[in-house]
Amino acid sequence: MEDAITETGEQARVEINVDAERQAAALAERTRIHEIGKLGRAVNLDATLVAQHVEAGTSVEDFRKLALDELAKRSEAAPIRSATAAITRDEADTRRTGIMAALLHRYDPAVFPLRDDVGRDWAGQTLLDLARECLEATGTRTRRLPRHEIARLALSTSDFPSILADVANKTLRQAYEAYPRTFLPFSRRRSAVDFKNINAVQLGEAPSLQKVNEKGEFTHGSIAESKETYKLATYGRIVSITRQVIINDDLSAFTRIPAGFGVAAATLESDTVWGIITGNPNMGDGVALFHATHTNLNSGGGSALALAGLGTGMAAMAKQKGLDGVTVLNVQPRYLAVPVALQLTAFQLVAANLAPAQSANVVPDYIRALTPIAEPRLDASSATAWYLFASADQIDTVEYAYLEGQDGVYIETRQGFDVDGVEIKARLDFGAKAIDWRGMQKNAGS
Repeated sequence: MEDAITETGEQARVEINVDAERQAAALAERTRIHEIGKLGRAVNLDATLVAQHVEAGTSVEDFRKLALDELAKRSEAAPIRSATAAITRDEADTRRTGIMAALLHRYDPAVFPLRDDVGRDWAGQTLLDLARECLEATGTRTRRLPRHEIARLALSTSDFPSILADVANKTLRQAYEAYPRTFLPFSRRRSAVDFKNINAVQLGEAPSLQKVNEKGEFTHGSIAESKETYKLATYGRIVSITRQVIINDDLSAFTRIPAGFGVAAATLESDTVWGIITGNPNMGDGVALFHATHTNLNSGGGSALALAGLGTGMAAMAKQKGLDGVTVLNVQPRYLAVPVALQLTAFQLVAANLAPAQSANVVPDYIRALTPIAEPRLDASSATAWYLFASADQIDTVEYAYLEGQDGVYIETRQGFDVDGVEIKARLDFGAKAIDWRGMQKNAGS
């Protein structure tokens, strides 16, 4: 009886051990399949290849070695794919640069001549042709598309809008920089970080040195200062490039109109600065820019532009005193600004090759060193008044400012919301102010 019980217990333990081994084996197999599948997905192996190794009973370690070998092969092939991508980028850049050069040349061949290696492949093509090329480069087939659909797609799904914006920006900047801004030579430029008041602080002259006797003490001195305040203002307009522009091949919509914006911006700057000169506003001390109190305005009704009047004006500038009221500044004018009605006289006075018949009419070298500036905005105020300006390197005269990082006029673009196309916005953040009257002299003329 005892033997039977013992035998039955042994059989039960054997069956339990077998079941445990089966469960362990099943768990190990599931783990193997899971790990192989995870490795296959991580390396992005073909699903059929992963299934074959699962069915063949490949161990996790062997499959990991296979996965590492596959990664090594891909690493060796990677430079080829990178070079292909670089070539693709180069082709896109070449196309963009070429199309832009062709359009700029079409706008003004004298200013934007074509180089042998850039733009010739696209020269003479219409806007619609160029739009089609941009679409084809993105893989969009245009063979059976109507004209209006090509224009619409080009303005929404290709790099054509950015090319047009670049062309608009180039023409705008070229026109802006080409416009004669005659105030630049005697003015100082600065950048403003925001639209708050700009305080242009003038420090006076260092206090004069005083003799220190033996065992004497050094005395303290002070520096006077004054302040002029102004701030930036924002100016701008928007031009739209629509489907109609592309279909009608209207190049002027994004060349001549932006160029006109550039001229308008340069004109606004000149109007602002010369408006300060002719408007004679009050300075920080409450006295007009040109005033007898500032000893920079002639007395006695003025004198005609001639040697005598120039000599008087230059002497008055040299005798200007610092903010302390004592120090003589010896300001030397460098620019002679006149209305165009007096430009012939001004240029004759400073001409290096002028040979007067009488020795009394000889022009001294210090007057010939003046640079004449003829400005038509002065004529609107007075056809006889003329001005002397010092260099801004010696003393402050007029200061003008742009928003930091946005020197001059610039443009922004966006996909059209109010129009079916692209909107280009020209913007100018600009301000100006007369800073120091001592670097300027006015003669009302006669």
